[in-house]
Amino acid sequence: MKLARHTLFNLVGLGAPLLLALFTIPALIHGLGEARFGLLTLVWAVTSYFGLFDLGLGRALTQQLAILLDRKDDRRIGTLSATALLLMAALGAVGGLLMVVLAPWGVSLLKQVPDYREAIAACAVMGLAMPFIVVTAGLRGMLEARHAFEVLNYIRLPMGAWTFAGPWLVMQWLGPDLLAITVALALGRVVACLVHGFFVWRALPQLRGRLRWDPDWVRPLLVSGGWLTLSNVVSPFMGYVDRFVIGITVSAVATTYYATPQEIVTKLWIIPGALTAVLFPAFAALAARQDAGAWALYDRAVRILFLVLLPICAGLAFFAEPLLRHWINAELASHSAPLLQVFAVGILINCLAHVPLTWLHGAGQYRAPALLHSAELPLFLLALWVFTTHWGVMGAALAWLLRMVTDSAALFWLCRRARREVVAPSAG
Repeated sequence: MKLARHTLFNLVGLGAPLLLALFTIPALIHGLGEARFGLLTLVWAVTSYFGLFDLGLGRALTQQLAILLDRKDDRRIGTLSATALLLMAALGAVGGLLMVVLAPWGVSLLKQVPDYREAIAACAVMGLAMPFIVVTAGLRGMLEARHAFEVLNYIRLPMGAWTFAGPWLVMQWLGPDLLAITVALALGRVVACLVHGFFVWRALPQLRGRLRWDPDWVRPLLVSGGWLTLSNVVSPFMGYVDRFVIGITVSAVATTYYATPQEIVTKLWIIPGALTAVLFPAFAALAARQDAGAWALYDRAVRILFLVLLPICAGLAFFAEPLLRHWINAELASHSAPLLQVFAVGILINCLAHVPLTWLHGAGQYRAPALLHSAELPLFLLALWVFTTHWGVMGAALAWLLRMVTDSAALFWLCRRARREVVAPSAG
């Protein structure tokens, strides 16, 4: 019941801002124009990607902290937290610097950009906010390890709403100014970091008087996060590179046709995300204790996700054209409806795969998923380029679907193998 309640809190915190997106995205497309809105989706994508520039330390911090809390090892909680957050702040600064430096090159690759200087400046602004974005991920992970999901979602709700409401409010006040919109988004991320820090301080009294750098934590954190680094760099890159390939080979307008239905279906990730955020610290504690209950929890989670997501994805596939026509307009629906149908199939398969991935990470098995994602990268890039150059945006969607199926099948196989390795010794 506690897991169900915490999952519900996460669903509200993640899902409520999407209701706002239903109203603001059409207004943003109309006010900014399709090309400039396409650039805004790329800013969102780049920010999300570089926000994972923590070398896996956020996930490693959550796992290690969940184990320490389960063992009631209060003495080491402060040193673990301080060391991880300082490392993450430094890495966020490096990621932000890279974002600023690479912005002119990245923008120059895009076709039909309405204002190159504006796009470059927008990327630079988000680069300045990057240390706060990365540290926020660590602070959020600490609240998850503490199972403070109610508090976490009190923060997440306005933060998520600002992602969509902020650009709309700026557009109403200053007009279609992409730079001003980006400044508003960056300031929102800074405020969110400070608020997370305040609630972490309240939720974890074990930190008081114990926050200090401990070099003994560096190696365990980097070892745990080392393999996660590959997944944190490669997997999000594969998640967003398709938009850039479309922008390079087709146009920025085509990116809007592609990104709009993709944004709809990928928002369904909030459902497995709400569940696996709760499962991760539970899996970590159960795996550390070698509790067989972890597998029963695993099976139940997969079944629940399938039953919840199947009718949603089927509805998106069957009603893709009228949904997009009434939500945006008939022209966009004619281009995007077939893509939404492809995405609906892929997202159902991929959402289920969040459970095996969470189990592997919770059990400390980071190496296999990282190697899997690394092996997928060149194959996906090849398929993406060939399919997009031959079949345009539909080719990109088919390459995305192929990756979803392959990745999910491999993750379930890895968990099946791990399960057999556990059962075999105990049976003998």
